[in-house]
This record gives sequence, structure tokens and C-alpha cells, in this order.
Amino acid sequence: MLASFHALARLMLLGTLLVTGRVWASEVLSIEVFTTSERKAVGAADERLQLAHVRIFTIDQLARFESELSESLPTEAEAAKAEALRRLQGADDADLAPAKNAALGLAKAVQYAIDRYPAVVFDERAVVYGVTDLADAVGHYDAWRRESER
Repeated sequence: MLASFHALARLMLLGTLLVTGRVWASEVLSIEVFTTSERKAVGAADERLQLAHVRIFTIDQLARFESELSESLPTEAEAAKAEALRRLQGADDADLAPAKNAALGLAKAVQYAIDRYPAVVFDERAVVYGVTDLADAVGHYDAWRRESER
């Protein structure tokens, strides 16, 4: 469904963005990060993000959960179904949280038309592709906003 990673960051508009000054100076910046277990998001401690609402979606966790759930299941279909259901019913919130996060992230990625990972979405309007360092992503976003103000 979603394509390969890009080494260079690129900013793409998802809709019209009205620019009224630096977002983090006057309102809370919403940042949603779509990445994988191998490409962890970093840089959340950057001072520009202190007031930001950051949500990280590790989108490959759903496949990982499904793989773990189906590991060593019986070969007979009904027995496998019963065992998988038993495993699901025995899972607690901590076991299910990564899969839920991934499922929500995948749904949001479709909503935003994200076509590759990693991707960092700002205020549901703009996306920076190819970076997992949030400080770098904010730098690209800030540069784009300054350029747009001209």
C-alpha cells in the first residue's frame, strides 16, 4: 500500500494553509509522525516542540502483532481459530496498545493520503517526508512557512 522511504525530506501541502505567524509562538502545533520500528522518531525534546502535541504511530506494529498472534497455531482451522481467539481474549491493554496505535495510524495515513514512510504531518495540513528527526522536520516546516509568508 505505502511506498518506499525517501532519504531527502520534502514538503507537500495537503490543503490550503493560512499563515499568520509562527505556530508554536501562538498556538499548539499538532504533529503526527508515521514511521516504523526500524526508523524510530527522535528529537521530541527540541525546545520548539515543548508546546506541541506530538503523536507517534509505529505503523508496522499491527503486522507484528498479527505475526505474534498466529505464531505456532495449530494447523487445523477450527483449532487455530479457537487458539487465536483465546490469545486475543487473554491480551491486556498493554499487549494490544501497539496494535491499536498502528491501526489508528494506518487509518490516519489513508485519510491524509500518506504514500510513504516516514512522514511527519503538521496540523493535518502539511507533511514532511523522509525524516524521523522531529527537530529537522520542524525546521523544514518552519522554512516553508517563512517562505510562504513572503
